[in-house]
Amino acid sequence: PTTASLSALADQCVMCGLCLPHCPTFRLTGTESHSPRGRISLARALDQQPALASEASYREALESCLQCRACEKVCPAHVEYGEIIEEARARLRLAQAPTLALRMLSWAAEHPRESAIGLGIAGALSRRVPLPGRGARLARRAQAPLQLSVAQQAADVLFVGCVARAFERETHVATLVIAKAMGVSLTALSDQACCGAIHRHLGETARAEAAAQRNRARFAGVGARRVIVSDSGCIDSLKRALEGDPTEVIELCRWLLGLVSMWRPLLSASRPSPQRVGLFMPCTHRNAVGDIEAVRALLSSLPGVELAEIPAGLGCCGAAGPHLVAHPQAADALAAPIVQEILKLGLDAVATTNVGCALHLQERLAAAGATGAAVLRVRHPVSFVVERLMTEHRNLGGAHDAGA
Repeated sequence: PTTASLSALADQCVMCGLCLPHCPTFRLTGTESHSPRGRISLARALDQQPALASEASYREALESCLQCRACEKVCPAHVEYGEIIEEARARLRLAQAPTLALRMLSWAAEHPRESAIGLGIAGALSRRVPLPGRGARLARRAQAPLQLSVAQQAADVLFVGCVARAFERETHVATLVIAKAMGVSLTALSDQACCGAIHRHLGETARAEAAAQRNRARFAGVGARRVIVSDSGCIDSLKRALEGDPTEVIELCRWLLGLVSMWRPLLSASRPSPQRVGLFMPCTHRNAVGDIEAVRALLSSLPGVELAEIPAGLGCCGAAGPHLVAHPQAADALAAPIVQEILKLGLDAVATTNVGCALHLQERLAAAGATGAAVLRVRHPVSFVVERLMTEHRNLGGAHDAGA
């Protein structure tokens, strides 16, 4: 949006308040300034009085938004709330630099290769010498990043993102293992950039656009027809980046479900131990991607899996891009009822399609200290597929370990 468009976007809101019960931060605080309606009013005021960007109360209210877009889903006026909050945060960023922790997160998103290597080292050290605290628990999940291809041609590309390179290596390896088992060519390209979502969350629109341009050039350079994306938080940003390009962006579960006739026969004789899997659908998947049926269908098709959905009414887990870093206490409070529900359901594992949700919920489960929480893993749905393939086809285990 331009400077003139922020007020125009805010004026779309008729202030009916129907969104308030659906806003996680309003339900948590009960304050108007932490609701979509309140934040839209603040954005309008900010457009008219730019000096307000330096006021702590304005910044706290606008920066504490999860950008979950639950309000957009229920808005009868179809207000473009996501555009409003992104532009408002861009105004805030012009007035004041983010905290050191957020600057580090921004750097990590801008330098995905270097940050993934650093996270992988930190993960190896934290597993060797376990330390208490949130940071150490989060770091334990990080692994050495996958070796990416420098291919000159690739019709189907696996998008690996930025921090997900280290924290979701298992998912990326599992995807490539399944593709290999089906004889399908899928390439994890080098020189991919962040999707830009973290920068947009932070109000750093120029960096988000730079990432988009880099990805457009990389995908066009290899003639990519499809980009397969595992993380629900990346999909909307990639679609915006590639709008107008011939390259199609496909969510991983939907892509895999489209090939079910190729991999399902490989599981025909599988008799794995029964597994009760809880499905937590991230806000980005429910409210931006929208195609949650593919995830359900994929998990339900697996032998031995009993699916137990974690109610969407519990809301956002609180991870929400940089929100976990900037507002850890609020993030923990938002995750608490979800963690309690997970423990109550008697699950063997949890599936989710967002790396931030997986990290946060895994850490909260470990912090809860409940019996079995340490082994109650939070994983991407594709990991459950490759486990069953490996049960029947033991030779895939080497490929999985090697990251091939």
